[in-house]
Amino acid sequence: MKPFLIAAALSLGLCSCSESTPVVQILQTIQPDESCSFGVNDTGIANGSLNLAYRNGYLLGLVVKSNYSSTPIDVNGVPLEPDSSSGGSATAFVDTLKLSYASTPSIRIPDGEVPYTATINPASDTNRLVVNLMTAEAATALRTALSGTATATVRVTAQFTGKFASGGKKFESNEIVFGIDVANGSATLRTCGAGEDPEVPEGPCGSGAGQDGQLPSCQPGPAAPVVGG
Repeated sequence: MKPFLIAAALSLGLCSCSESTPVVQILQTIQPDESCSFGVNDTGIANGSLNLAYRNGYLLGLVVKSNYSSTPIDVNGVPLEPDSSSGGSATAFVDTLKLSYASTPSIRIPDGEVPYTATINPASDTNRLVVNLMTAEAATALRTALSGTATATVRVTAQFTGKFASGGKKFESNEIVFGIDVANGSATLRTCGAGEDPEVPEGPCGSGAGQDGQLPSCQPGPAAPVVGG
């Protein structure tokens, strides 16, 4: 009877099966600085904000890991591919960034697949990539739906796809979900007074104002030259 009972359990779906962990994994989301730089140990961010009155895109830094590694092959004691922490046949080549959107309140935002070129070193958890989470179509849909003081919370799901150098085997990374509070109204800014100059923040990767609360402001201007002596 035992074989029959096991078969019955399987037919009823009583056995639990776990999905394998993606070989390429997005580990962390970090805001890049004005020079597009960030470190793998920098403080991560779970969500952000975007004002479409100032910009169309949201830039985010990603720390990406690859568990893939090639098996060394020796010929007469000489390795065909020397051991290296970068490059080689186990390198993963990203070719597409897949983006999908959901929002509160509900706005019809088209999903998108964006061509993306990057290499991910094998057996490494320190790969760093910068992405734009807003396609032109997504920004247009949100700008059409929002005006004045209206806002929306957009949940962006991002995933990388590509191929490995060895054999051209395809891969898909894990998916990450990043929340963005989106507005489409110019902020009310005070007029700069005497001795002040307007200043526009450089923003991530030098992209200017509009992301994560970075807006134009007034800063002290250069000191007036001293007359006489």
